[in-house]
Amino acid sequence: MKRSVAIATFGCKLNQYESQLMMESLSSDYEIRAFNQYCDIYIINSCAVTSKAAKESRNAAKAALKRNPDAMVFYTGCDVYIEERLPDNVYLIGNSYKNNIKAAIENRINDISEDTKNYPLYTKINKFRGKNRAFVKIQEGCNNHCTYCIIPRLRGHGRDKSKHLILEEIKGLINSGFEEIVLCGTDIGSYKHLKGLLREIDKSNLSARIRISSIEPMYVDRELIDIITSGNFARHLHMPLQSGSDKILRLMARNYKCRDYERIVDYASKKGIFVGTDIIVGFYGEDRSAFEETYNFVESLPLAYGHIFSYSKRDYTPAVNLKIGLERGPVVAARNRLLRELFKDKLKNRMKNFIGHTTDIVVEDTQVKINNKTFYKAIASEYFPVLVKDKVKRSVFEIKKFDGEYAYI
Repeated sequence: MKRSVAIATFGCKLNQYESQLMMESLSSDYEIRAFNQYCDIYIINSCAVTSKAAKESRNAAKAALKRNPDAMVFYTGCDVYIEERLPDNVYLIGNSYKNNIKAAIENRINDISEDTKNYPLYTKINKFRGKNRAFVKIQEGCNNHCTYCIIPRLRGHGRDKSKHLILEEIKGLINSGFEEIVLCGTDIGSYKHLKGLLREIDKSNLSARIRISSIEPMYVDRELIDIITSGNFARHLHMPLQSGSDKILRLMARNYKCRDYERIVDYASKKGIFVGTDIIVGFYGEDRSAFEETYNFVESLPLAYGHIFSYSKRDYTPAVNLKIGLERGPVVAARNRLLRELFKDKLKNRMKNFIGHTTDIVVEDTQVKINNKTFYKAIASEYFPVLVKDKVKRSVFEIKKFDGEYAYI
């Protein structure tokens, strides 16, 4: 009888990709179960991008041991290098072991040495369990050193996957029936020949839509946008802004200015691309004036949506050494709320203007009930959710309605 194993994944698309690789390598010898089930072995693929994500990852390890005190629990992912409060009987394995998880289990490996941070880039994935859109990792690590971010310390320096292997992986996933492929990585804009890679992908005349995941604004220029809008790519870019104040951007060690960001967002929007962003509120030095700069800047931009995060201190980051004022509690929560409301209005206005236009949609397995009617959820090229009555193949439809959360065809 096969032993049972479950994997809990936290955080980014990179972790989701790596969890799929682990499941694929284990599926022939182990019974794969849901994480909330009783299992012989549990694997936690942790995240450390925020203290909240790290806490949730650690709680999952503790919950697994509560469910089965005799289980083998393996803890990996970024938080493994900084975790401090896990039971002694949890095995800690570095990111490189995700590529050979069977050996880690069978040999009961406990290793988080420095060289385990370098995840190998010669692997490719053939399946993506429970997903209609597949992720392909094109690079690993980050050479940027934003003062609030701990990831370069945990993922190591930037490294690129070979173009040949990426193209092979994409073609294999499309042959398996995937209609959208998402290119992901720690810092995908740093890929040495990103524009050349995108042109090669487009030249291959693939049947699936290709989406670029989060990319830092300093890597995006008119040429990159022109490649996206002239090829078989999703009309969507997610470019983290983090602050609309040049003073705060300097403190964050972000190597662009607001006017640089504005120019590229304006051009992308004119070319029909929906641009989303990330913003951190409450960072060191963000007084009322700096926040108002951010609010007014965001209000002026043709952004479609935004993810708002309240800053929390992260040990081992340069920011903790800044000797500057740091707002707390209700003030930061109020700023967070104001930006969320602003983005809610921006999306409504953007979608109102989009009604009557066509978009390319990929339908997922997720079902949604609205007013006692059941719909399938789809993802538009521009990255807004669309509800459809039937599970159809990738198609182009006219958007007829938007209810504030979903669009309808």
